[in-house]
Amino acid sequence: MRICMLISTPLPAREGIGFYAWNLAQQLRAQGHSVHIITRGERGKPGHEQVAGVTIWRPTFWPLYPFHVDVHSMFVAKVLRMLEPELDVVHLHTPLVKLPPTTLPVLVTVHTPMKTDAAAIPADTLLGWLVKLQAPFSVRLEQQLLARATTITAVAHSVADELAAYSIQPDTVAVLGNGVDTDLFHPAAVQPAAQPYFFTAGRLAPRKGLEDLLACAELVVAQQPAYRFLIAGAGPLERQLRQEVQRRGLQAHVQLLGHISDRQRLAELYRGASAYVHPAHYEGLPTVLLEAMACGTPVVATAISGALDVLDGSNGLLVPVRQPHQLAAALLKLIAQPNLRQQLGAQAVATIRARYAWSSVSQSYLRHYQSIIKERSV
Repeated sequence: MRICMLISTPLPAREGIGFYAWNLAQQLRAQGHSVHIITRGERGKPGHEQVAGVTIWRPTFWPLYPFHVDVHSMFVAKVLRMLEPELDVVHLHTPLVKLPPTTLPVLVTVHTPMKTDAAAIPADTLLGWLVKLQAPFSVRLEQQLLARATTITAVAHSVADELAAYSIQPDTVAVLGNGVDTDLFHPAAVQPAAQPYFFTAGRLAPRKGLEDLLACAELVVAQQPAYRFLIAGAGPLERQLRQEVQRRGLQAHVQLLGHISDRQRLAELYRGASAYVHPAHYEGLPTVLLEAMACGTPVVATAISGALDVLDGSNGLLVPVRQPHQLAAALLKLIAQPNLRQQLGAQAVATIRARYAWSSVSQSYLRHYQSIIKERSV
């Protein structure tokens, strides 16, 4: 089968959707399928290249906000026209992608609908206002894309439900979930950290709940001063978070690690943590949450969106959103009950292997590709 994916995030991947598309592409390639990925052009990166058997295309991208997606789509269309005779299906990953003209069957995977995403970001900062101003343009693009899709999939049941706001019946959306590279992210013996820590990874951006994480950290270290909080990631809120760490006097307890490109090091950070903390205000189905679980790390997450698909109390703890006191209480509970940490970690691994290994998720995608290709040929 010959597949072309369209994404709006950079490659090599630096965040969830990029890793999602890349890992899926690797699984498909390993099973003998041909995969192209079209993304945005970046300064210093080749216009196209082949990496690990996948062909990456980076057509010209101009940051002409809020019309950048429309402008970029003209360059994407040129690449897609050239590739179309060699393709069987087009697979787009939202948000911020536009479907150029094509006669091929089209599968759209919705990671986070823009209506819900924008609503979850408060307009109390310049970045928040910019997101709100961009939202109508993004929603228009999304509505057009969904209307043209041959079939629509989602990463979580909550995301499927949210598509009702686009006049799409949730029961017509196939929920295929997210996946984990279980060859890389798996339990392994680790030396105890000299200073125990909790770990969080992801983009330093609105709706990630990082302000709640710092409030939680202050509460935890007041009772357990030996613990640290390590945060991996980069993004527009980095400066603000560093200022908040200083304001709260947490310099000795909170460390911002920046973006970690070494996936093996990331796996080691998961494994060494006393728990993985995911305080998001809104999310689809975060890759980092699944990776931590695959490593056997107990997780504490806010009871939102995709986390509700995965966690049931036996394989991780759920707490209400925007409640740092309850987040802290859950972490203190894990500190006090090492047996509970072990039980949650073991059940987390079982959950990932049963439902979220990429080997399984990729087969679901292949079945959907085959179905829409057959439907189009009838």
